[in-house]
Amino acid sequence: MDGRPGSGSVVNISLPKQIAARETAALGSRVTRIHRDLRAIRMCAIVLVLIAVVTASIAGADLLAPTAIAITLALVLAPVTSGLERLGLPTGVASVFTVVATVSLIGGGAVALAPEASNWLSQAPQVAQSIERKLRPITRQIAAVERASNQIAQAEAGAAPRSVAVAGDSIVMAAARRAPGALEKGVYVTMLVIFLLAYRQRYTGQLILFPRTFENRLRMARICRDVRQKVSRYLFTLAIINIGLALVTALCLSIAGISDALLWGIAFGMFNFVPIIGPTIVIVAAAVFGLATAQTIPQALAAPLILLALNTVEANLAQPWLLSRRIVISPVAIFLTAVILVWMWGPLAAITAVPSLIFFHTIALRVPSLRRVGLLLATENGGTLAKRKRNLQIRRLLLRG
Repeated sequence: MDGRPGSGSVVNISLPKQIAARETAALGSRVTRIHRDLRAIRMCAIVLVLIAVVTASIAGADLLAPTAIAITLALVLAPVTSGLERLGLPTGVASVFTVVATVSLIGGGAVALAPEASNWLSQAPQVAQSIERKLRPITRQIAAVERASNQIAQAEAGAAPRSVAVAGDSIVMAAARRAPGALEKGVYVTMLVIFLLAYRQRYTGQLILFPRTFENRLRMARICRDVRQKVSRYLFTLAIINIGLALVTALCLSIAGISDALLWGIAFGMFNFVPIIGPTIVIVAAAVFGLATAQTIPQALAAPLILLALNTVEANLAQPWLLSRRIVISPVAIFLTAVILVWMWGPLAAITAVPSLIFFHTIALRVPSLRRVGLLLATENGGTLAKRKRNLQIRRLLLRG
């Protein structure tokens, strides 16, 4: 190791510390810029993917909306099919029997309620006129509104009966035009639910074996278990609660002497699948209908007050008791999801808002990169000690900032 040329020894070259520090700082700044650029590219890619997904969802609304409804029904009916399988029925037979029985109940209920629904549609113009007549004393307090309403009333006085007839005909013709499409979607949803129930175990096994590594397969197995045990049972129990709520609502309204009690009960039970938003819509509709048809204020407020009391008991007693380990989703997330789905797929898609959020929330809690999003979707669902710990952490962060 004499350092002479040609001796084949390693020559040690020592650089000055300033040059080494300068090159290290330059390399660090380049790495920082590369990381910043990669984050910007990643955010742009995520935004573009979201825009593409929303655009594709709107374009494929005729297919995606029935598919989402079918998946929701499959999750709701999975416990029933499993129960029939434990009784000895084959999987295919149990799936067909469950779906056919459900479709028969829904179809029978729709046929039984068709006269009352048509009666509601025929009374819509009279209800609107009654509301306008009862609100007329209030509108007289504002001179500008009164003058505008008088001008509109004078302009439309001669055409009022004709407009009612045209509106009724338009409703009937619109229903007739949409009947074939609704029938096609109903057949598609029915067949898809049967296939999803019949092949759910096979698809579950394939999903578990789809990842390559053992860790990802274990995570997928836990996701499938949570979807089967938590999501499916939660939706089934929620469906039972809403069916009971519909029956109790119809009974209470009939005892109170309110007309069309069964129709109100079924509407209240169905809209209760969309928490907060659905019951509020039905309560407001009952108040408006009561204001238009009732002769006195107590009669007008009877139906909305009964619905409000039943909703309070159901939301604060029935659900916490029957769903002790429930998955609680933030009302803000439910509202935004319902609005987005209605905007993309129509009003019927609002029923899939809560199941979609629960499904995504269950998956997000098992995926490390999505865990923060899953926790953000959840609301208060812990004990007092957990809440105190979280509040203490927030206070420490605020004081530190």
